[in-house]
Amino acid sequence: MSSPSAPPAPVPAAVPEPAPTPPPRPERQGPYELLIELASGGMATVHLARATDKRQGPPLVAIKRPHRHLSKDTTFLTMLVDEARLASAIQHPNVVKVRELGFEGGMPFIVMDYIEGASLAELRRELGAIGRAIDVRVAVRIVLDALSGLQAAHELADDTGRPLHIVHRDVSPHNVLIGCDGRSHITDFGIAKAEDRIQTTRTHEVKGKLAYLAPERIDKRRTCTVQSDVFSMAVVLWECFAGRRLFRGEEAVDVLQEVMGAPIPTLRQIGAQIPRALDEVIARALSRDLETRYATALDFLQAIERGAGPENVGTATDVARLMEALFGARMALRQEQVRATVGGGDLADLLRESGLPARQVSLADVPTGQLLAELAPPAPTGRYLLGTGLHEGIGLLASRRLPWRSVAAVAAGVALGTFVTLAVVAGHRKAGIGVVRGPAALASNAPAVAAPPSPRKVVLSLPFMSTHVSFDQDARDLDPATDVVGFEAPMESGARHRVTAVALDGTRAEGYVREEDGIARPDGDGYTFVAPPQSSDGDVRRVDGVHTPHPIGTVRNGFTKLH
Repeated sequence: MSSPSAPPAPVPAAVPEPAPTPPPRPERQGPYELLIELASGGMATVHLARATDKRQGPPLVAIKRPHRHLSKDTTFLTMLVDEARLASAIQHPNVVKVRELGFEGGMPFIVMDYIEGASLAELRRELGAIGRAIDVRVAVRIVLDALSGLQAAHELADDTGRPLHIVHRDVSPHNVLIGCDGRSHITDFGIAKAEDRIQTTRTHEVKGKLAYLAPERIDKRRTCTVQSDVFSMAVVLWECFAGRRLFRGEEAVDVLQEVMGAPIPTLRQIGAQIPRALDEVIARALSRDLETRYATALDFLQAIERGAGPENVGTATDVARLMEALFGARMALRQEQVRATVGGGDLADLLRESGLPARQVSLADVPTGQLLAELAPPAPTGRYLLGTGLHEGIGLLASRRLPWRSVAAVAAGVALGTFVTLAVVAGHRKAGIGVVRGPAALASNAPAVAAPPSPRKVVLSLPFMSTHVSFDQDARDLDPATDVVGFEAPMESGARHRVTAVALDGTRAEGYVREEDGIARPDGDGYTFVAPPQSSDGDVRRVDGVHTPHPIGTVRNGFTKLH
């Protein structure tokens, strides 16, 4: 007798698919929805937002609002109101338009046009990471646009025709926004100076980014004018071609000393491939003498156009090609973030109404090849060309006796960039270019009796323009003065060397350097500066080893710090 069959297993009921989770509701700021965060600084955050009240203009906007901890800081809040009031009065295609100033819960917020793109600081950072600078045509176009916006601010008048005398005071790569359409805009008038400002700067308070301050901004005895913005924009343009900072320092005081007194090399001296006439225009705009510097942004703009020539003035299309290549994928990702908040259909409407292209996310790498060759050439490889001195710096120091404080103050500027140039020499050495090879490298052709080891070449960077230098037991007078010198070291010698250098006024630098790949860099605590002794009449005398001078500062990691 067969066993009864097992009952059939129950069929599980169909589980309903969970309903898609709706995107979180965006935070609101007045009649605006905050979609994603674009940037955040120490005082404020900028969001991409959309208007919900069908007001005039593109629905996508940028909203700048202060951090909550500043809600009681009346100085900052007043400054923010100033920024909105001033910028909203400037109607120019190269100035980021401020649409309105709103308040919510007692906190102000600024509504501005949304620029799909990146700041000049971001563009330089992306190119610097791959050893590239900005092409002449692209850099000129960007700065010409920014200068047009500055000029519009400088010449702004009130309803009665009275000039407002606006000075931006914070011109820097961070405040030049470049759209993916190739048009550049000046932004952030938050610390601008105008005759009818509500808020005034605290006494002797230096605002702005230190490396872009004009010298008169630091010297309290001098007046800040539109020429200060000209100087700052000249620093911005210099750095576009150099691919690095002009004024650098370990601490704020080091940067300020550089701005005030460090020699400023021309771009052609550091190997930048730009027309000589354009180089001269930038050098004039960087003059610390206000009588020499261009009087207005318009004067500087017109001089750039003449110096560059028509063949070196790019178009918005040139800039747009580079921006799309470097930031197109990032803008596509930003659109995807917005899509996750508002939904695909709404995003398409927002982009269409804002005049922005719809983008597809791509995993393409940073572009190389022909595009970069055209629009982002290799950055100059060193601050000074080997075999040449900084003639302006030599002339400046030789024209008069400077006190040791002046020499020490400018020492950082002379020494900072030379290491990059020396690295090229090291690269050539590794590649066997112009190098006297030792016996191991020539073993196949060596005679039966080995020749004595040949000395090796060591390139030494000095902390200032020097008239005398000693390298271990080898001493040499330098005529003319220079800040880069080569020595031959015995093959059997070690990598650490004792160096003494004497400046034009007798200031002496003492310290040790360590050699690596033919380049000698400061070792340990670096150089110590020793002041020259003072004669009875106050004139500086050359150090001769008899006196006991006192240390006045040190150089470490390529930067000068005074005691």
